[in-house]
Order: sequence, then C-alpha cells, then structure tokens
Amino acid sequence: MKKILTAIGNPALNGKIKMMEGYEVLAEDIVSDDELLEVLQREEIVDILFLCKNVVSHYTVNELIDLVRKIHENIFIVLFNEDNLEETVEEDDKLKLYNSLDIDLKLFEQLLQKEMVTNIRKYTSKVVAISGASGIGKSTFSTFLAKNVENANGKTLLIDFDLDENHIKTILKIKKIPQYKDNIKSMIVNVNKNLDVLFNLNILFPDKQNVNFFAIQKMITDFKSDYQLILIDTSSNLENDYTKRIFYNSDKIVFLLEPNILGIKKARDMLEVIGNDWRVSDEKLYIIVNKTNMYEISENIIQEIFPTIKIIGKMKYHDSYNLMINRDINKREIKKEYEKILKKL
Repeated sequence: MKKILTAIGNPALNGKIKMMEGYEVLAEDIVSDDELLEVLQREEIVDILFLCKNVVSHYTVNELIDLVRKIHENIFIVLFNEDNLEETVEEDDKLKLYNSLDIDLKLFEQLLQKEMVTNIRKYTSKVVAISGASGIGKSTFSTFLAKNVENANGKTLLIDFDLDENHIKTILKIKKIPQYKDNIKSMIVNVNKNLDVLFNLNILFPDKQNVNFFAIQKMITDFKSDYQLILIDTSSNLENDYTKRIFYNSDKIVFLLEPNILGIKKARDMLEVIGNDWRVSDEKLYIIVNKTNMYEISENIIQEIFPTIKIIGKMKYHDSYNLMINRDINKREIKKEYEKILKKL
C-alpha cells in the first residue's frame, strides 16, 4: 500500500484521494510548508505528495521541492499550478504538473503505476540516534559503538548532540577544541582511519530551546554523502525540541534501558513521549538492556513491558569500562558485545 500526503487546501479533492484503493493518506490535509516538512520528517515512508503552490509561503516552490526530496529522495510529487507559477518548475520522472485541481484520479492512478515502479525508496540504516535516561551511559555506549565499527566501505561519524553534557570529547581524550571556520565540517576531529567525531555544537546552537529545525536536517543530510554510518548521541532531556528533530532525521533509534524498576520507569516515561507525543514509530526504535548483572530484571519481562519494541542486545556492567575510559584500552570481551549489536543494526 503506497503512502500519500496532501498539502492542497481542497477538501473535495482530498476526500477523493482518501477513497483511492491501495493508498493510505497519512495525515489531514496540510496547510503550510513548515508543517509539511515536519510531517515528512516524522513519517518513515511517503511515496506520493499532492502539493498546491498556494500552500507554499516561506520558500519558493523549487526550494520547497528541494527540501522535500532531501527528506524523501524518491518521493513522487504532484504539483497543482492553478494560477500559473511565477517561477519555472520542470517536470521529471518524479514530478507531474497539473494546471487545475480538477483531475481524473483513475487516469492519474494509471500514470502512477507506470512511473512509480522504480521510485519506491530503499531505506538504509545509515543514521542511528542513541537515546535513554540520564545516567544510563549513552555517551560511553555511543563512543565505544563508534570505535568498534569495522567499515571497509566508508567512515563513521560520531556526533555529540547532547548540548547539556558533551561527554564524548572527554571519553575520547580530545584536548584541542575545534572552532567554527567557514562551515560545520571544519569542526570535525579525526580519531582514526575509520572514525571522525563532531562535538562542541553549542557554538552553532547557543540557544538550546530554539535550535533551528532546518539546520539539523541540513547538517545530517550533508554528512550522508561523506559517511557510511552516522551515530548521534542525544540528550535525555526531552524538553529539548532538537532531540525530536534528530529522531525524525534518523533511520533507527537505539534506546538504552537499565534492567531495574527505576530504570524501567524512566524508560517508560521517555518512550511515552517519544511514541505518543512525538509520534515516532515503534518500528524505528530498538531497545538495548544496558548495565546488566546477575540481579537484573529478565529480558522476557522487559519485552512484555515494551511488547512493540524489539530488544536487540544486552550490555553487561563491566568494571573494565573504567580501564577503557581512563587508559583507552579496548577489552576483547566488550568489543565482541558491540560487534553483535552492530550486526543487528
């Protein structure tokens, strides 16, 4: 079933589109370009967008189309041009222009069958966000996960986007703090041949309560061409709206959970916000049980508590983490645990 978004401002046509068999309309008719971009970030798969130029207000039509395709590269766009566009928009195999909202949907469906055969997006797990309650070990997990990626086809980028804490530079023992020069890539620090790290983002986002949504999207989109895997360490404070934007731009979200009553309560509270308020799909979320020991609540019970989210691994509580952080010594048994998780991601 192909998934549709409409931003046309026409209840009659919107109603007809909802009646099309084999298609699912994902939201109510969208009334602004900013709202459209936010919904596109939230939805993992959008095959078709019906767009009327009257909805476009903050951008040119071509700018909006470019932003839409940065989020969903192979989306099929139907653009209605009722009053004639002042700018030129070129049709291609993924964009069809109509001069009127009065279209024959049956003929349109035949067109889609021909032109969308190769336009279904293939999703890859290239951007992975790390989440969890305060003190669960997100930064440590993110750092050692990144250090254990053996990537023959490209490099890994680790982004510290916890603007409250910024622990990754300490774990990696980076003393020289890069300064922003001409673009964000000037702030990247090389750790080894497979790993780069980006931190000190408070320079770019000094106001944590007002982080630019499109700046985050552009940052992640720009890095996708340079890195095989992007890992993003996020804040446990869900009042920071920028974390939601990162989740929308991620292919997968790894949620760390401590296997005790308090840890499960913290996880439940956060996952309710992520799922119910932010509307992040459970299919995008994966649980890792962290800091396990002989007294832990069993994985089966945790899975019963969170039945719709897949548990993909367990990380034991190791005393040797102190050795790894303090002296930068990579222990073999811990490396194997991270390798198992990487295979599942």
